[in-house]
Amino acid sequence: MVNPEQAQQYLSGQGITLPDFVLAALVDQVNGIEECLSQHYAASTAMLIQLYLLALMGLGQGDKYLSSQTAPNGAARSFRYQSFPDRWKGALNLLRGLDKHGCAKDLIPPDPTAAPAFAGIWIGKGGCMSNGGR
Repeated sequence: MVNPEQAQQYLSGQGITLPDFVLAALVDQVNGIEECLSQHYAASTAMLIQLYLLALMGLGQGDKYLSSQTAPNGAARSFRYQSFPDRWKGALNLLRGLDKHGCAKDLIPPDPTAAPAFAGIWIGKGGCMSNGGR
């Protein structure tokens, strides 16, 4: 089971910052698959699956990540913006590669990078209707 402090520490390391109330709700969600995880995985693997799932859920909040951080005295933080589709697919692949039993699949958010596909056949029929339809 992941606690909010562990989740916050992991997400911060990934450059994802969430308000406490959002983090609490996401932690509740990922802890909801604990029974399935404990049936199929060692505790350490289960925790990684939950953390990767948290990252996927948190990535929907934005696509910036922490690129450098300096402290004592000259506190500075730099952020870099990576391609959101690349980050999404990377996190999703980590999760799917680890969760062979599909415990987290129902909680994975829909892929926000997927463009809707539109296909169809447009048929137009035209003609000249003058002189009474002749």
